[in-house]
Amino acid sequence: MAAPDHVPYEQAVSAWAAHLRSGGTTPWSVWAPTAQDLLEACVLRPLPDAIHLELVRRLNLAATRTLAARTAGDTAALADRVLATAAPGRGLVDVPLPWPGHTRRFGTPPFDPGELPDEELVRLAVGVLAHLLPDVRRPRPHVPPQPWPLPWRRRFRLHGTPATVAAVRHLLLDQGHVETDWRPTHVVIARPVEVMMAEHWSVAVRTGGILKWAAVWRRAEAAGRLPPSIDVTSVASRLAGRRREPLHLVVARDVDDAVTLATTVLRARPAKVAASGDAAVSDLLRRLNRLTALTHPPAMVRDLARTLVGVLDEGAGDPGEVVVPVTPPVFLPWARELAATTAAEIKDAGYAVHGDPDALAPSEPGLPGTIDRERTLELAVTACLRIWHLGGRA
Repeated sequence: MAAPDHVPYEQAVSAWAAHLRSGGTTPWSVWAPTAQDLLEACVLRPLPDAIHLELVRRLNLAATRTLAARTAGDTAALADRVLATAAPGRGLVDVPLPWPGHTRRFGTPPFDPGELPDEELVRLAVGVLAHLLPDVRRPRPHVPPQPWPLPWRRRFRLHGTPATVAAVRHLLLDQGHVETDWRPTHVVIARPVEVMMAEHWSVAVRTGGILKWAAVWRRAEAAGRLPPSIDVTSVASRLAGRRREPLHLVVARDVDDAVTLATTVLRARPAKVAASGDAAVSDLLRRLNRLTALTHPPAMVRDLARTLVGVLDEGAGDPGEVVVPVTPPVFLPWARELAATTAAEIKDAGYAVHGDPDALAPSEPGLPGTIDRERTLELAVTACLRIWHLGGRA
């Protein structure tokens, strides 16, 4: 930061905070305050730290890109909400900014705000979301009426990987097909094991779950099988042999292939559907659930999670942006073994199989981390802005 060395640290930080409260986006490392800036800055008590100030700057940047017309006049109020929020969980505390002549014998060493780990900013952003969500005023989504079922359409019942099943179900109901337990055609949909686990995790966190991605795998490995809803061989075995209830198992790596195979089985029209199981969305939701569960009853935790999902869905971008997490490297050998065993059972089962059972095999891991904290932070910042402008001004 370019500023006279004789300027007190408290005055310099307060001047940058004033710059950010007015909607500024200049990083601390290049910010050069004028004498007027320093003169007008009221020294803040308590003095904000690097994490709070950097999150305010990120919010200003996001507002400039996406919501500039609606953020005028609200910047200072939202900044004040951030500065008044304590970062939940474990992490860095009271992080000072680098400044000539300013040293501390104890506590966290100085950090350039632009170089803070994304994890620290995500922690604070989740705390802000937990404050804003209970007071958000969001109109109820319009649910178009379903067309009347046509009597000559095939009855069906879907099972398997949750989000893909939901997409296919919506497609079939729109075409007048009937989901029922009375003599349906059963279709079990299976996809690669990490996709099924990601969709299972997504459903869990949307209903208040707090487990991390690795913890979901740890539990499955300890049980020696996938969770019941996505244990496709067990589901198929339970349905096999029912009189006048045909059973089909669909296996596909890609969501479009799964839709095509399932709709072909049921003589329906295939269509393009959105991808699902976004790792960053699930990561953000489980962080929120873990925090709100400390102060709210389970029903309220689920309601807040649904509200956040609605806000994120309103701002959803291209479905191609969805990133499904890969299998954590430590569980990859078990996942490969499980996929191979499941594929062999499917081939020998005797019911109708569509697609390649070997498609259950997990993808090779990429980077060591399975969750992109940068994308989680991006979603958290976007959610804070959208909720603020929907009325969550607690």
